[in-house]
Amino acid sequence: MRITGIFLILALLLSGASLNDARKANEAYNNGNYAEAEQLYKKAIEANPENAKLYFNLGNALVNQGKTDEALRVFEEFKTMTDDPEQEALADYNIGNIYTQNKEWDKAINSFKNALRYREADADAKHNYELAKRKKEEQQKQQQNQQNQQNNQDQQDQQQQNQQNQNNQNQNQQQNQQQQQNQQQNQNQSQQNQSGDQQQQQNQQQRPSQISKEQAEKILQALEQKEKDLLKEFKKKKTESSDSNNEKDW
Repeated sequence: MRITGIFLILALLLSGASLNDARKANEAYNNGNYAEAEQLYKKAIEANPENAKLYFNLGNALVNQGKTDEALRVFEEFKTMTDDPEQEALADYNIGNIYTQNKEWDKAINSFKNALRYREADADAKHNYELAKRKKEEQQKQQQNQQNQQNNQDQQDQQQQNQQNQNNQNQNQQQNQQQQQNQQQNQNQSQQNQSGDQQQQQNQQQRPSQISKEQAEKILQALEQKEKDLLKEFKKKKTESSDSNNEKDW
């Protein structure tokens, strides 16, 4: 559904130079020359700053140029200057249209509601008021859907993160177990190596030392020489004993 907007300029009752500037501003506005109309309305305001309708028309010229922030300030200023409730309602209606264009639905609803207080039969205000309410509901549903999707995505991300953490924990446990097994194997191997070294040392200690052939021959010669010396000594002692016995017989 389209947004219904009027943005109509108000008739002006001015005199002198301000009337001429205001008339030229209205002509520029009606011809779609909104920038020129803006400058002429501001010039007319300088000459006649108490005329509220000049502010209203200036606000319309600003809106049509997309200068919505400045237009809002001008319309609010116009509302403080006018004593006509219906003109104030027109300003609220234009303000509601600006908020509708900006998709600021709460502010648009309030502005159209204010306009309808003094212009209950304004079909355009009713149309835009209902439209703003509907757009707000759609926005809320969309935001809720987005929030639900985000919550679902966050939940999935959390589940994936939990699963990844569990996998990492299991992997760490397996690595620790493997490390412990390797340490135990290394310890067993070290004990086996140590036991083998001890056994080898014992075998070396028990094993008779091996000598060379020359050393064996020398040892054998020494034994033979010792045996000869013993035999010679034995014969000598026997001879001496025999001589001693012969002397006694005499």
